[in-house]
Amino acid sequence: MEKRYKLLVALISLSMILSVFVFAGGQKEQPAPTTTTPAATSTATTTAATTVAEAYTKGVPADVLNHQADLNDFFPNGIGSTSYKGVHLVAVTQTGPQIAGPMQEYKAMWEKKTGGTVEVQTFPFGDLFQKIRTAFLSGANPFDVLVYASDWAGDIMGSGYVVEVPQQVEDQMGYKYLIPAYHQRTLSWGGKTYGLPYDGDAHMMYYRKDLLTDPTYQAQFKAQFGYDLPVPPKTWQQYYDIAKFFNGKTIDGQTIYGAGTAFKPHAQSYWTFLGIAASFSKMPGNPAYFFDPNTMKPLINDPGFVKALDLYTSLVKVGPPGVLNWDVGDIRSNFPAGKVVEAIDWGDVGPLASDPNSSVVVGKWGSAMEPGVDQYWDSQKRTWVNGYNQAPYLAFGGWIQGVTSTSKNQDAALDFAAFMGNANMSLRLCVEPGTGVNPHFFSDLNNLAPWTKLGMTAPEAKEYLDAIGNIIGNSNNVIDLRIPGAAEYFDALDTQLAQAVAGQVSSQAALDAVAQQWNQITNRLGHDQQLKLYRQMLGLSTQ
Repeated sequence: MEKRYKLLVALISLSMILSVFVFAGGQKEQPAPTTTTPAATSTATTTAATTVAEAYTKGVPADVLNHQADLNDFFPNGIGSTSYKGVHLVAVTQTGPQIAGPMQEYKAMWEKKTGGTVEVQTFPFGDLFQKIRTAFLSGANPFDVLVYASDWAGDIMGSGYVVEVPQQVEDQMGYKYLIPAYHQRTLSWGGKTYGLPYDGDAHMMYYRKDLLTDPTYQAQFKAQFGYDLPVPPKTWQQYYDIAKFFNGKTIDGQTIYGAGTAFKPHAQSYWTFLGIAASFSKMPGNPAYFFDPNTMKPLINDPGFVKALDLYTSLVKVGPPGVLNWDVGDIRSNFPAGKVVEAIDWGDVGPLASDPNSSVVVGKWGSAMEPGVDQYWDSQKRTWVNGYNQAPYLAFGGWIQGVTSTSKNQDAALDFAAFMGNANMSLRLCVEPGTGVNPHFFSDLNNLAPWTKLGMTAPEAKEYLDAIGNIIGNSNNVIDLRIPGAAEYFDALDTQLAQAVAGQVSSQAALDAVAQQWNQITNRLGHDQQLKLYRQMLGLSTQ
């Protein structure tokens, strides 16, 4: 393994560094710039937002950084060694093929080894949270294993729906090899571990490197836009310009479109918007993104979010016909099919674009962190700042497993979850196209061989894994919302985004409505308690 690549592995070991800051408020809000050129009212004095967190290895044992998964052993450390003959488990998650598919495929291995049986029930993503909550509130919960969005932790872990993970199970699964951001944030609540790993998520950008580096297109682009075609785009304006340039062109006999974007409501599309908004609205040195951490006032209708929504809605014009009905599944089928030049998704597109059995862009694509902006909103000083800002978004945070507190077969359920989520199985699922599982162990990232065997070129694999590492290790990244009511907050946002992208309401009106609904949710759940939990989520003092 090259020294340079080992440095990446060291880099991603850095968990989010969140400090307590003094927040200013009450200052008059300044108007947003009215042009696409920098017109901010103040100038940034730091470049912290653009730099990846300093790589270091202090305190991270070499065996953790360099541990490699064994793809020939899906039952490590005694997993599956106990007989569960006659035990029937019920697991629940979203309708597949992503996430549910691997459980449906691999459960037979666990059943054969232990004698137990597993039934996987699935529901559409938009219904899943309510199905889980209703099962517990009814007093007749039928589920033994939950596979759920990590940002529902406040409602699921905080409500006592799942049991704490025993140390023995952590050791069997290889928790010490987890990237700290996932172990310390997504699997824990109140200082205790209630989640079992299954997936790691962060939004990233995909682009057709072969087209962006073509000399003919480079010359045409510069003539049209007045600057060199960037590879990859560094700002969201550049991302839009590239999409506009290529949109509708005929290339190799096929009409190609600029950008594949998820807009469909009730289908996880709001995370795409929030990923775009991060660079506009998440300022360096301030961990807050969704709410003011002193007052719990929603920040969602601040000028940064409004400008981001303007950009998000503009991507409709540079996408394929019918893109308003696209979800992430459409991106995962159309980018590998060569129908779009740019796309935003989790890590799933990489393996799919590399599969020679289904992709026409093998060896032709690239990946990177989502772009940044040349001006961002300072939510403390209530003004625009002139300076480059990049804030990668750990959107969703990954699917995680939990064993229910009502299960009569908790030992068997823990064993099955350990089988599905251990470090060896993780790498297997990461490099299997279409599983929906993305890297979250060091061993998912520190070995290029499984990725090149999948079909990636060595440069593609390194760029892809570098991008994931840089997202996780960036000091200005955004942790997804994990407090109670997260699903309700996001549902309110989802509804208004659908109206905005359809042109029914302005960006400002849509987000004003979201802010009003968020205040109602906060007050109903208990303002002071929500504020306390939000500050805890950010790593801020609650005293």
